[in-house]
Amino acid sequence: FKMAPLSFEDSWTLFCSKIFKGNGCPAHLTDVAKGILGKCQGLPLAILAISGLLALKDLNIAEEWEIVRRSLVGELEGSGMLDRVRKILSLSYNDLPCHLKTCLLYLSIYPEDYEIGCHRLVQLWSAERFVGKREGMTTRDIGFDYLRELVNRSLIQVTQIFYEGIPYACRIHDLVREVVLSKAREQNMIAITTGQCTKWLSEKVRRLVVHSSSNNNTEQHQESQCYSFNHLRSFITIESMNPLIFRTLLSEVLKSSRLLKVLDLSDEETLEKIPNEVFNLYHLRHLNLCRTGVKAVPNFIGKLRNLEYLGLRETQVKELPVEILKLQKLEHLMVLKKVDVSDESYGYHGFKAPSKLGGLLALQSLTTIDASSGSVIVKEIGALTQLKRLGISNLRREDGKMPKWIAHLQSLVRIVLCWSRLRVEEDPLEPLHHLPNLVTIQFCGSYQGEGLCFKAGGFLKLKKLYLEKLEKLKWLKVEEGALPSLQELSLDRLPLLEELPLDIQQLRNLRKLYLSELSSQLMEKLENLNEETKDYRNIAHISEVVIELWADEGWRLHRLWGKKM
Repeated sequence: FKMAPLSFEDSWTLFCSKIFKGNGCPAHLTDVAKGILGKCQGLPLAILAISGLLALKDLNIAEEWEIVRRSLVGELEGSGMLDRVRKILSLSYNDLPCHLKTCLLYLSIYPEDYEIGCHRLVQLWSAERFVGKREGMTTRDIGFDYLRELVNRSLIQVTQIFYEGIPYACRIHDLVREVVLSKAREQNMIAITTGQCTKWLSEKVRRLVVHSSSNNNTEQHQESQCYSFNHLRSFITIESMNPLIFRTLLSEVLKSSRLLKVLDLSDEETLEKIPNEVFNLYHLRHLNLCRTGVKAVPNFIGKLRNLEYLGLRETQVKELPVEILKLQKLEHLMVLKKVDVSDESYGYHGFKAPSKLGGLLALQSLTTIDASSGSVIVKEIGALTQLKRLGISNLRREDGKMPKWIAHLQSLVRIVLCWSRLRVEEDPLEPLHHLPNLVTIQFCGSYQGEGLCFKAGGFLKLKKLYLEKLEKLKWLKVEEGALPSLQELSLDRLPLLEELPLDIQQLRNLRKLYLSELSSQLMEKLENLNEETKDYRNIAHISEVVIELWADEGWRLHRLWGKKM
């Protein structure tokens, strides 16, 4: 947000758009609204914060607004610009319900200007037990509701959207972070270090967060006395740190933190082996080792009976031991093997799972499982009726049809199918056709047929469709009434695709179309689009159309129209 003050007219427009959603301010609130707005002195962040607070008040009761105005009068008298914003932000914080206060304070774990991954954040909230329970909803869904509430109050800025309504990445403004840090310190909620010796680090620390540091001086840490972390419940690293400091601090934490519930070491690339001490953490709920150098998961994993989340994305892990089946509380199993980037599958493979995987009935997320061992493991997945996110790779040619049981996964939101060989005579879309909650489909190198047809009345909630590396695909058809909610379509590395999807003009909610490495005939037509061509008329309703072209200097994005990336 810019700190330069807005004019009163622009301030009023911003204020009303946030609270009244484009409608005018009701007459009975006009005077008090202008009084409140005057206290913001045109500062955008202050206006957004106070309007986020007021948007939740009853518009029919002017006294609720008057209470807010009176609370600002004494607080802001004689304040400078920055102090004024801080005080308004503090007022917004004080107005939060308890559960949102805790969730907001937790954002103090992130460094200044850090882009926060929303899925990781919500998963941490859940592991910390900040997220309540609601009938018919998972803690993940409730956590995203909390996140949206904080966004609506302008305390969090969304920087990337996964699909409509679900933030993918976010930030907090520097001044919001300042207020949050201050409140978190007051409550002794979180301790932050760079791994160097810190005098304030006491035995009462419950959550320890380590930020990376440009200071590589390890002597200071080595000379410090060993810490005692008897009360520690969470240990989190943000970005990779000095390897020696990391190993020393991790060793000290694991030595004395038997009550640890959250262990998040993601991005620590120098970590190649899971320390044996981890498997003595009986209370551990959350173990995140994504983007580390970990190569294997030992049999001791079966000792972590309370584990709910196991993150091993972008590691070297290629299979899991049979002891994983002892983790009956496991809800999220995220494994994706990192291989050489020159590999034709663009660097990643699924993992080989034990044959009785269907016994992990609490699983909601399972990505990405290697099905090359045959139909037994494929059938096992069919027992996991709570699944919301599923990734499968290397479905064998002899098993080469979409399993019929997929039609029974009524909770499924996202499916990714990679490097499989679905048979030409089988329609891979048929079992997915009527899944009521399916939002995202990604097929990558997984179908050998020449065409795909999205039939009438199907895929009613689908919002994102990615078709990649389907080397024999020549045509796509969208029947009337299919894909009514589709917002984003990506067609990538389909070298024989000769035409845009038939009846694409029916997709009235389509907002983004991405096209890359299609047939030379189609790419040439796209480069020469003009208002008189049929293809132009068919896609003119789409707000953003991007094609990727090969030029002398390499691949480059060419935006036919739409916003800049």
